[in-house]
Amino acid sequence: MTTLKLSKIGLGTGPLGGPYGVIDPTVPVETIRTAFSNGVNWLDTSPYYGNSETVVGNALEELKDEFPRNTYMISTKVGRYGYSKKDFDYSAERVRASVLESLEKLKTNYLDFVYCHDVEFVDKHMVYDQALPELFKMKKEGIIRNVGISGYPIDLLVEIAQKQFDKGNPLDQVLSYCHSNLHNKQALYIVPLLRSAGVKYVIMASPLSMGLLRSEGPQDWHPASQELKDAVTECIKRCSERNVNLSDLALQAAYAYALHPDSAKNFGVEGPFVDGCLVGMIGKEEVLKSIQALELSMSLDINSKAGDNNHTSSHTEGATEMQECLTIVQEILKPFSEYTWLSPPEDA
Repeated sequence: MTTLKLSKIGLGTGPLGGPYGVIDPTVPVETIRTAFSNGVNWLDTSPYYGNSETVVGNALEELKDEFPRNTYMISTKVGRYGYSKKDFDYSAERVRASVLESLEKLKTNYLDFVYCHDVEFVDKHMVYDQALPELFKMKKEGIIRNVGISGYPIDLLVEIAQKQFDKGNPLDQVLSYCHSNLHNKQALYIVPLLRSAGVKYVIMASPLSMGLLRSEGPQDWHPASQELKDAVTECIKRCSERNVNLSDLALQAAYAYALHPDSAKNFGVEGPFVDGCLVGMIGKEEVLKSIQALELSMSLDINSKAGDNNHTSSHTEGATEMQECLTIVQEILKPFSEYTWLSPPEDA
């Protein structure tokens, strides 16, 4: 049983796995130390994220005197080991082996959270009949403390959660990504369904929608439609005119949507709402910037509309510009509020 209360943001360690090239070996230690020293108490990794698990494990080993194992939580995943469907293996045997490999790489004897990674890529029966039963078995053995699923299609996340609840073995956690951000907030509306299915932890990930909402603009490989990419380009332009960085706005808005004290009410939800947001970070500067964004997000009015000026008197100049940009960007992206891309992609 995980006894620590999740911090509102978690450290996504995918960038530490070296997807963008070789990183300085001191960076993982610096990144994790900065996060843990500033109130972040959980991190997430996966066998799919290059050598992230090994890098994280080595960093945690180096930091063990500063941060004992019982002061933080580790989240990892099973089932996905490459880009294509052929790189998925949800068999019970591979799931168990994967968990044991993760334990070794992360230099720990238990895992706080383990997810079936990207459940939409495999036959649902492999999730129900192979992967999840094996993970729950390992939970009984004390190796895993919480079992869950991650994925992109939110209807499937709800379906699996409800199926597990009906079987009398509810999921502990569900991770949704790219559905709680400036252009799509659909995952926030399924929180009540997940709670009613017995899910204890609801996590939102990818606040920049896989880089779609970067201030540099979407990358060519991004699966979003050209119309949405063009709309984002317009958002970048409008924000730049007010000296606001779209990435900064997107991160603050994602936090505000999911974590603001009034969030549940804003989305018509009663009771527990989102437990945390998972953000990929690398280096001290990115960690501190993400933490500061959480603090700043609490002053955003996510319900503001064009022509609404009542928020300006209580904000500093910079905050007022951020609020104005939020109003403008929400209006530009409004036509895409229910837009999703195909997952798995056709080439998977």
